Amino acid sequence: MPNNLVFNGTASELQVMVNGVDESSNTRKLLTDDTGKLQVVIPGTVTVTAENLDIRDLSGATDSVTVFGTVTVTAENLDIRDLSGATDSVTVFGTVTVTAENLDIRDLSGATDSVTVFGTVTVTAENLDIRDLSGATDSVTVFGTVTVTAEELNIQLGSRLFTESSIELEDVVDSAGILEFNTSEQSMYSFYIFNTGDNTISVNLQISPTTTDSYFMDDRAQVAISSGEKAVLVAEKFMQYTRLFYETSGAACSFSAYYNSHV
Repeated sequence: MPNNLVFNGTASELQVMVNGVDESSNTRKLLTDDTGKLQVVIPGTVTVTAENLDIRDLSGATDSVTVFGTVTVTAENLDIRDLSGATDSVTVFGTVTVTAENLDIRDLSGATDSVTVFGTVTVTAENLDIRDLSGATDSVTVFGTVTVTAEELNIQLGSRLFTESSIELEDVVDSAGILEFNTSEQSMYSFYIFNTGDNTISVNLQISPTTTDSYFMDDRAQVAISSGEKAVLVAEKFMQYTRLFYETSGAACSFSAYYNSHV
């Protein structure tokens, strides 16, 4: 600083202060960064004119370019490297119109590609041929209402979902409810009983809106099944839950019971 020599005789500590003058003739100190490099700020627009301007290649790992506004590219042969799904992405906001006589785009792959359509899709064709859909790789989701108009509509149903359960009881002397199921979504169901013991057993179906034992009620009167005889019971009234109830009247009874249903 000025007059430092008067108080300090160490050469390494002797310094000079450099000032500048702004456009209004005011004295200003020059600005440096932490390393002592001079910082220069140029107000306004910077125009660079060059015949061969060489700037290092941009890298997606370290560089980014953001453009606000409209970009117009005019070229006879514009060569840009192929885009890669692993490193590149293209986002379009607004309307994209493609006009072409022969537009050739590689086949889409379910493993790497996806197409999302927002709005209405209208397909007009005389003979529209699309490969058969596969449940293993394809899915179709419809939002809204689907209306099918046809003179002859043939629908082929696959196999029905079948449910089976069974139980074998030997020498029981009590009464109880067994094979309890939620039958509300079954289109058809029945209970099969085979008396394999020596004594007669009485059975009937019970129904209930809940699984609480005290809510179950008889669907109809009990059926007596003699030794070696069989019976099939189907509920006459609808409730969410159905079970088979047996009564031995204290005699040792043995029987097999089956529940069969399908949606």
